[in-house]
Amino acid sequence: MISAFVLYYLNIKPTHGYEIQKFIQLTGIEQWTKIQSGSIYYALTKLEKDKFIKVLKEERTGSRVRKIYMITEKGKEELHRRFREELGKPIASVGSMKFFTGPMLNALTQEEIKGIVEQHVKELQKQKETWETWYRVKVDEKTTELTRISFRMTIENLKYQILWHEELLEHLADYINEAKETEGLIKRIDLDRMETEKPASAEEQRLQYVKKIREEILQDPANAVVNLDRIINELEKQIKKRK
Repeated sequence: MISAFVLYYLNIKPTHGYEIQKFIQLTGIEQWTKIQSGSIYYALTKLEKDKFIKVLKEERTGSRVRKIYMITEKGKEELHRRFREELGKPIASVGSMKFFTGPMLNALTQEEIKGIVEQHVKELQKQKETWETWYRVKVDEKTTELTRISFRMTIENLKYQILWHEELLEHLADYINEAKETEGLIKRIDLDRMETEKPASAEEQRLQYVKKIREEILQDPANAVVNLDRIINELEKQIKKRK
């Protein structure tokens, strides 16, 4: 999963591993997916070895050297293959890549997404029907409560997976636009400039990031500024409490 995200990011612009790591940390992506920021450099090494990415140049700051990577044509093909595959997978847990839909929705065409997801919904519905049939056959007055709960958990999980994908299909155009906004932010925001000589706390870094986003989308205040102001105020309160 982490390698797919790295390919997604480098498909937007060439950059170094540290920027990708900071983006994951500051946006909270790792809370919703199994993407761990500490795995970035291993993924970069593996992707370079497989010729999905290559070093564009090296930047030296004092004794520190950063490799700037770019995606290759082979990497772009691999990115599309992985996202098509991911869209057809079930949402097994909170670690599903699908909870961060932006990369997939912006990497594939609307027709591709619709076809994959519609087929996946049919498969999920069949699974749900099978489990409901087994529940009716297997569960009776002698069945243990643990078995009953296990059946119900499985059926409910499938119900919510179907709901999730149906929502995606119903408002697909809106979610694709949201994915484009995420890509635009990545293109515009320079996380290197946000660094300061004094190490900032996690809350301060996230506050700085949110403020930067606010500046970027002031052109469309009706959709975002109110919510961002609320987030900034909450983060400022948290920082004051810790001081």
